[in-house]
Amino acid sequence: MPPRSPRPPGRIPTSRLYLLALIELAAIGPLATALVVSLSLKTLQIAPETKEASLALVTAVGAVAALVSNPVWGHLSDRTRSRFGRRRPWIVSGSLLGAVSAVLMLVAPGVGWLTAAWALGQVGYNAVLAALNAMLADQVPEEQRATASGVFGAFGFLGIVPAMLVAAVFADNLPVVMLAMPMVSLVIVGVVCSTVPDAPASDRERPDRRIRDVFRAFLFNPLRVPRFSLVWVQRCVMQFGYTIVGTFGLFYLIERLGMREADAVSLTSVATVAGAGLNTAAAFACGYLASRRGDYGPFVVAATAAMAASLLMKAYSGDLAVFWASTVIAGFALGVYYSIDLALVMRTLPADEKGKYLGIFNLAKTIPQSVAPALAPLALTLGGPDPVSGHANNYASLYLTGAVAVLLSLAVLPGLRSVLRRTPTTTHRPAPTHTEDATP
Repeated sequence: MPPRSPRPPGRIPTSRLYLLALIELAAIGPLATALVVSLSLKTLQIAPETKEASLALVTAVGAVAALVSNPVWGHLSDRTRSRFGRRRPWIVSGSLLGAVSAVLMLVAPGVGWLTAAWALGQVGYNAVLAALNAMLADQVPEEQRATASGVFGAFGFLGIVPAMLVAAVFADNLPVVMLAMPMVSLVIVGVVCSTVPDAPASDRERPDRRIRDVFRAFLFNPLRVPRFSLVWVQRCVMQFGYTIVGTFGLFYLIERLGMREADAVSLTSVATVAGAGLNTAAAFACGYLASRRGDYGPFVVAATAAMAASLLMKAYSGDLAVFWASTVIAGFALGVYYSIDLALVMRTLPADEKGKYLGIFNLAKTIPQSVAPALAPLALTLGGPDPVSGHANNYASLYLTGAVAVLLSLAVLPGLRSVLRRTPTTTHRPAPTHTEDATP
């Protein structure tokens, strides 16, 4: 017999939903700035001759740190019995750790130091994200989750906007580019955490005494939660497809389009802001539409096809107009995808372990961040020189790899028909929260 679902929480004020989303913005902003601009600039400064391999090492190690730390922090926050709450201590301390890591990255004299500092930042900001996801599961009822998915998707993209504006205006000032968003993040987190409620863990929830017990708590049998597992695979493969090209976007402009470094930084920043605007609009609009339709399938297919098309456009063009067209399509695609991403996985969560499985689902985002940058240099060598620019790095091969991976993510959709097409609740009564047939 499946476990009986706990009584779902009542509807929360919309203002609180937006305050929680601000924390998402505060964590995504510093991470996005580093991955899109500042890590590339710092690598060019300290290792110009080996910039591709060095950047791949830095981002891969950081992604491993995120992979390991995210579920651990979420699990530990479940058992935190602080008067300040169970989630807020991890959100605040993670933001502080992220700010410290930014300072260490700025003064890093070599690739080893930069790698360690970035890994520390990933640990810090993943503490924020893990505790935030758990807080979301604590406080947002089923009937508001489609809305929450759109709002969080939009705010995740909005977190990129101020970061890229700073990078565009201060392209030649690495300290400002690297430190601005971590400082802003501290302010946002401090204000929000002093406003939103957060209950401490009960006396029955005792901390794990051994570290191996923490890791064991996140083991699960995919065969016993098949729909959750399929959503996890779909998300992981999709994320790999566009992550493998994202880290080398700045180098693409320099080598494929022949741009100067400062111009490439400015263009990357402007394009990222423009894409984030499309992401935000699409996430809000499609989140609303998806909540009314209750059928997420068309949104997944449309987003995936559009993303693959945008990658194919960049694969065989060195034209700036095509670059912008591809940016617009990719911005729309990601917004559509993230509008239903969170809502879809919440339909598959075991009723009594939502926090645990949200932590596991986050691994579908962090694993590709580790694997994709490590494989990107290999993809750049396939097929000989670049067919467009003649450069040794073959960006056509890189973008084709990304497009193929994105399209492969659709292979699991036949197994998700019942989840994708679920009829939405039409009344104001809370919807059932138990969606899997068994728990591990």
